[in-house]
Amino acid sequence: MKDLKGTNVLVDGYNLELPDGTGLKTYGITLIQALKILGSNVGVLTSKKCFNNSFLNDVLLYNVSKGSFNKLGLLKDVIRAASGVLYKAQKMGPFDESVIKKRVTDNFPNYIGDSEELFNLPQCYLVANFLYNTFGYTTKITVPGKVDIWHATYPLPVKIKKTKKITTLADLIPLILPHTTLDDKKVYWKKIKDSIKTSAIIITISEHSKKDLIDMFDVMPDKIFVTYPPIQLQPLASGKEEISLFLKKYNLEFRNYIFFVGAIEPRKNVGRLIDAYSMIDTSMPLVIVGKKAWLYEDELARNLQNVRLLGHVPADDLRYLYSGAYCFVFPSLYEGFGLPPLEAMSFGCPVITSNVSSLPEVCGDAALYLDPYDINDISEKIKELLDDQKLRTEFAEAGKERAKIFNMENYVKQVYKAYNKVA
Repeated sequence: MKDLKGTNVLVDGYNLELPDGTGLKTYGITLIQALKILGSNVGVLTSKKCFNNSFLNDVLLYNVSKGSFNKLGLLKDVIRAASGVLYKAQKMGPFDESVIKKRVTDNFPNYIGDSEELFNLPQCYLVANFLYNTFGYTTKITVPGKVDIWHATYPLPVKIKKTKKITTLADLIPLILPHTTLDDKKVYWKKIKDSIKTSAIIITISEHSKKDLIDMFDVMPDKIFVTYPPIQLQPLASGKEEISLFLKKYNLEFRNYIFFVGAIEPRKNVGRLIDAYSMIDTSMPLVIVGKKAWLYEDELARNLQNVRLLGHVPADDLRYLYSGAYCFVFPSLYEGFGLPPLEAMSFGCPVITSNVSSLPEVCGDAALYLDPYDINDISEKIKELLDDQKLRTEFAEAGKERAKIFNMENYVKQVYKAYNKVA
């Protein structure tokens, strides 16, 4: 396989710094892994507070406190960034290894190894978004050393001096479903336009998202590269007995619950799922894994009898929960890609999902499809699978085969094809 040896890539830490897992955080970690496989030199630009102390810097990388920030310091940074005075990131390290090497957690940054470099500019993303949202100003940052490509995994108003830029635009949800996000839509529209204009190429995660970009922003198709994210959860070798034993942790029984994974928010359509479930005569509980997000109160303001809300669970637990479920139901209103259905398929859990956005593209013939706006249809499709064991088995087997397509090897090839045009 061809590689990117000698190419210096800087990736943003904007989503990597989030305390909980999100689709874009997973995307960033996966991208870094792919770039390392391709032999490129990977750096990450973080925005943590830092001090002239190796142990404390090590600790602060894992600090997820939402405590108050230094307003005076932020004002100084804003003035410095806006005035054109050298706004420069500092190379981090060497680190005291007692935290990074021995206490790696899911919070931040479990991709750090000997081959990544960290650069830090405190509050740089907060500064950049403030300057852009208020004045339309793109923040210019200098990074020590040679950087060939700056890869923004989100439409960030940041320019790294003397580099080519790649931007990942995973989806256009704030523009397609404006009622499901809090973004300032005018600012978001402009950020997308500027990202397209200033980037050598755009990477997205499905053909459906590519079509949205072309239709809304009149982008030349050959400027957009589709890279399907791979399934990152490791296979589970455990059998029925071990899975059943593990499920006791959550007071669940093997193949005796209906499963959903995703944030509790309007776009994920949890409210309609719960309403549809309440119409079914079944003793199986509906198990929902995912954090409570924007407007979650509205989504949960209904009959919650026999509905289990597990919140965020560790990735290892998620493997057992997928493996032990009777079926996985994912009635999302819109997905740029939709990883949870594929994860379920990889563990032999049959999938019922929406017939909209990228989901049919991703799941192919291996899922049972529903109209996400029709509660009766959601209910009927769940009942159809509950009443037909043969159909359940057919979708479980088809899903396993479908999931095999979305592997790291194929993803690395797609990333190389995109990067090769720039590098």
